[in-house]
Amino acid sequence: MMKRTGLILALTFMAACSPQATEPTAAPESVSAPDPVVQFDPDRLKVIADVFATEHGMMNLCGDDVPVRLTLFMAELGASTTPSELVSSLMAANDAKIEELRVTEKEYVCTPEMYESREANSMAAQDEWNVMRGAE
Repeated sequence: MMKRTGLILALTFMAACSPQATEPTAAPESVSAPDPVVQFDPDRLKVIADVFATEHGMMNLCGDDVPVRLTLFMAELGASTTPSELVSSLMAANDAKIEELRVTEKEYVCTPEMYESREANSMAAQDEWNVMRGAE
C-alpha cells in the first residue's frame, strides 16, 4: 500500500511539473482592430493649447530655451481623431498668443513670478493632457 501511494504521488508530481501542451492560437492575418475614436473636449483643448502657447511665447521673448510642450501637444493632437478644423483653429490661436507675447515688454513678462506661474500652469496643463489622452 505504501509503494502504491508513493507511486501515485510521484506520478502526480511528474504530471504537475511537466510542460503542458497548449493549443496554438491562430493570430489573425492582417486583421487589426480599428483605432478607437477619442473625443476630446474642445474647451479643455483650448485651455491647454493657450497655456503651452503662453509658455512658448514667454520663453521665446525672454531668450530662454523654448520647451517642446506646445509642439508635442499639437503633433499628438494632429495625429489623433480630433477634427482638423479644431486643430487649425488651435494653431491660429497659438500663433496669435505667441505674437502677442513677442511684442510685449520683457520687464512685464520675464520676472521670477511669471516663471513660477508659467511652470506651474504648464505642468498642470501637461498633467491634464496626459489624463485626457490616457497616458496616466
